[in-house]
Amino acid sequence: MNNSNPFDARFLEQGSGIGRTLGGVITFGGGVALYAGGKVIGGLGVSGDSACADHIVAYRMRKLAGLGGVPAGQGPGNADNIACSTGASPMGFERPHCFPTDTRALPVAHSR
Repeated sequence: MNNSNPFDARFLEQGSGIGRTLGGVITFGGGVALYAGGKVIGGLGVSGDSACADHIVAYRMRKLAGLGGVPAGQGPGNADNIACSTGASPMGFERPHCFPTDTRALPVAHSR
């Protein structure tokens, strides 16, 4: 997860705010890009469990569909597998707060 929700009530016009957009983006794990021929051809999102579990289910579905030909991921060997933090403070692209059942039997990382 990231901290990308920039909502700040000081920037809302005076008044109730009803019917107005307050701004901000909130992201959650659970989505992966779909690749064919080294190019993004779409995306796949899953929701309904923890963000980690949702992401892992989407990752597995992409693998089964054969749409995981990632040209360059953020992980070792240009992979884009999910890196779950084992410590209290995640580093880089590691996902924090995954439950042990979320990460059981992760698929082998896709790479070129």
